[in-house]
Amino acid sequence: MIRTVSLLVLLGMAACGDDGGTGAVDADTTIDVGPDAAPREVVMETRPLQPGEIIEGIMTSGPGDAARIVLHGQFPTVSFNIHGHANGGTQIAHEEFNQMDVSYVFEPTSQAKWYLLVRNDGTVAMDVEVRVEIHGDMTWEWE
Repeated sequence: MIRTVSLLVLLGMAACGDDGGTGAVDADTTIDVGPDAAPREVVMETRPLQPGEIIEGIMTSGPGDAARIVLHGQFPTVSFNIHGHANGGTQIAHEEFNQMDVSYVFEPTSQAKWYLLVRNDGTVAMDVEVRVEIHGDMTWEWE
């Protein structure tokens, strides 16, 4: 009885993952942006920002791409958003205000130019560390 069950389990395991010769990939194709996932490219820069000043980067990307955005300011007055400009308007994908440290994973839902806007909402100048870990086919450029 145990041998029969073991044989059936082994046969069932051997049949798993057979695509019937279609050549289709049985693997999960989602992008892993976990803490141990290796990005394709890393953008790192420290930018001085005066009170009210903004910087902007452009992520040209779409579904299947991802970016881990890590920001660090000297004071808890770093604000940021990710937005697009479809049909002449502005669409905010995500926004946070008055942070010192940010770690956010952006996974676009449509192919577009997505803008990362970083602003010093404080009353004194500060340096802001910007790190963008790029996964997939996303491209980055500073505006």
